[in-house]
Amino acid sequence: MVIIALLVGYMGFIVLLGKHKTVTSVTAFQNGNHQLGFWTILIMVTALWSSSLIVVEIDAAYQYGVSALWYGVSVALMSVLVSLLMPWFHQHAYISNSDLLGRTFGRGVRRLSGMVIGGTFPIFALSNALAAAIFLQTALSWPLWLSLSVTTLLLIVTIQFAGMLSLAQMQGFNLFMVMIGIVYAIHTMAHPLPHPKMVMPPRFWHLWGVGHGIVAVWFGMNILNVVCAQAEIQTLAAARHIRHAKWATWLSTLWLLGIIFVSTWLGVMTRLLTPNPHMDGLKAFFHIVLAHSSPLWVALLGMSMWSLAIMWCGPLLFSGAISVTHDVMGQFHSLTWLRIGLIVEGVIMVLYGLWRPGELAWWRVFGLTLRNAAVVGPTLVVLLWKDTFPRKAVLLAIASGIGTGLGLNAITGFSATHFVWGINPMWSAATITMVVLATARLLHQRQLLGAILGLALWGLLTVLLIRYGSAANLLGILLLFSGLLFMGYAWLLTRRPDAELKLYPLSKSVESD
Repeated sequence: MVIIALLVGYMGFIVLLGKHKTVTSVTAFQNGNHQLGFWTILIMVTALWSSSLIVVEIDAAYQYGVSALWYGVSVALMSVLVSLLMPWFHQHAYISNSDLLGRTFGRGVRRLSGMVIGGTFPIFALSNALAAAIFLQTALSWPLWLSLSVTTLLLIVTIQFAGMLSLAQMQGFNLFMVMIGIVYAIHTMAHPLPHPKMVMPPRFWHLWGVGHGIVAVWFGMNILNVVCAQAEIQTLAAARHIRHAKWATWLSTLWLLGIIFVSTWLGVMTRLLTPNPHMDGLKAFFHIVLAHSSPLWVALLGMSMWSLAIMWCGPLLFSGAISVTHDVMGQFHSLTWLRIGLIVEGVIMVLYGLWRPGELAWWRVFGLTLRNAAVVGPTLVVLLWKDTFPRKAVLLAIASGIGTGLGLNAITGFSATHFVWGINPMWSAATITMVVLATARLLHQRQLLGAILGLALWGLLTVLLIRYGSAANLLGILLLFSGLLFMGYAWLLTRRPDAELKLYPLSKSVESD
């Protein structure tokens, strides 16, 4: 009963934090009227990425050992790169990736990219929601549907008051609670426990024990995420000054490096104290910590896990709701519809979690395949070319990328580990989108010979990679690099330094096709 009472009190306090401010305009709801200060941005960016890192690092270190550090380093690098692009996003009045693409390529691309973002962000949010659900299931024997539903309801009720400002109010307290949980877990793991420590193979302690291929995948995946890290970009765009946003991001990176080290250590210690190697990393971590905790600390850890879930799920569901409401539903000026969009995102996340709860890895493959195909390539086009680009070609490229990625995944029965030629479909989807976009650019600029030569060289390089390529983990990265080379080749042949990017006003991009 003590645990339940404390958790209920925590939920009430979180709701009060979110209700501290209530807004009545869409602009204030989605970006806080661009009035967030340095310290607020620092806390929000740190909360966003630390909440993602802690869960993944503990699980990855449990599986691979010390080399899991590289995943965290790749995320920290991504966050810094996003901050370096902020002047460009700020210059183009960034609201969301789907809005940026819609204003550049028209209504069709706006809706398609908005649907993909709205459909995939609940997938990316699912990892922490399931982590909180696993804790509540372990500590209180709550069923999965109840844990997910309560977490989602708490998020929706809290954010719907003031959107970005509600998130700003909550994230500081949530980060504080998570730090309490981390400190307690360190104290528990560092204290001599009755469990005998397992003897691990040498590669578990090696900095490259996970293998160069997987490290390359981590860095490739997160660097690719730079142009479509919508939740972080929206947070930084809400800053009073872009300079403050940059400095806050760089300082948060130092904080993240400490969290990366500590989370990796917790994962390693969990593996050393777990005799069953087939046990899930997070479950093993919770079992060890809870087995040596009083009811009061179990309740505090429960609050910490809920905070961890809200810190990650909140910004992602909020960001997805903006794309769904603005770019799919076309409700640009309705605060009511924006709040409804938040509910839609929460319901989608719960349904995903209940559909295939034990296959989080597959959900990530599915989500990254769709997101990479629909957002990465078109956003790179906006970055590279300032003049008119054929809109139908962008739609064709997105459809080709999504179709290729899902088709290749379907051939292997939608497996999360077995892929055609050993290439994760998220790489194939992004590459095909880039190749179609580059080809369309060359043809649009009447560079027929250049298009034929580029396609022939890219096709030859792809065949050589598949037939004679190195480790399977590196094939996807190399394939993506070939697509990027093709886009660079098209840029060199067709760039116009004197051109200016044509962004359509909101109303025109909605009406035109």
